[in-house]
Amino acid sequence: MQKVQQRLIGMAAVALASLLPFSAHALSTWTAGSCVSNCNETGDPAPNVSYSAYSAAINTTSSGAYSSTAGFAQSTLAYYSGSGFGVTAPGGDSQSPNHALDNYGYQDLILLKFDSAVNLTQVKLGWWQYDSDITVLAYTGSTSGDVASTINGKTAATLKSANGWSLVNSYADVGNNANSTVNLNTSLTSSWWIITAYNSQLGGSPTGADGSTSGLTRGTGTSYAGYDFVKLFSVSGNKPGGGSNNGNVPEPASLALASVALLGLVGVRRRKQSQS
Repeated sequence: MQKVQQRLIGMAAVALASLLPFSAHALSTWTAGSCVSNCNETGDPAPNVSYSAYSAAINTTSSGAYSSTAGFAQSTLAYYSGSGFGVTAPGGDSQSPNHALDNYGYQDLILLKFDSAVNLTQVKLGWWQYDSDITVLAYTGSTSGDVASTINGKTAATLKSANGWSLVNSYADVGNNANSTVNLNTSLTSSWWIITAYNSQLGGSPTGADGSTSGLTRGTGTSYAGYDFVKLFSVSGNKPGGGSNNGNVPEPASLALASVALLGLVGVRRRKQSQS
């Protein structure tokens, strides 16, 4: 009888433990490097990612409002060792700070295209100057073409409205946070993500005075003050489903019920033994 009880307890423990791998996802980190296409991550095996850059010429009014004068077009993604990815806009200045992911003269964005859907949870900057507000978007629409068709020729004002891009959030002063990171706190999963310097046309109302460096702000005039210049160092996220079981994940509720049943059976046998 004792051996039977021990066996049942062992089975219950295994069933309960099997819940753990599926209650949390494995965190992966994709760090900027010289690789820009089909790049590996540095954590658990996860979808590879490809990076590309786009820029759109913008005007800024005296009140700080952005006014796009042209649609987004492919631009040059540049890697800076220790700092991450910056962007050189078409005909733009490749000198600092304009070689960054910024919103001065051109609205720059970096597109991350994963092999399969991921849930991004964190963005880390490797460098910033003047201000460091960013906007993050995820693609939640449907298209039969390539992701480029949802960006090329679109302005910041029209990127979301009819092209499948959803605002995750805009984040203020990321460079002032610990290790220059921001937690996204979103449940969205997507294969396509955009990281861009802050633009109120993409979403997120300014919370600070235009031209300042505190809160979500917009630059004004020709001074760099209030404009955002950042370099993308890494992103971290989860693989939907967690773990690896060829996609066959047992139902947590079923496992829990089986565990309770086994433990209950152990209790019944113990009571019977004590009454005999």
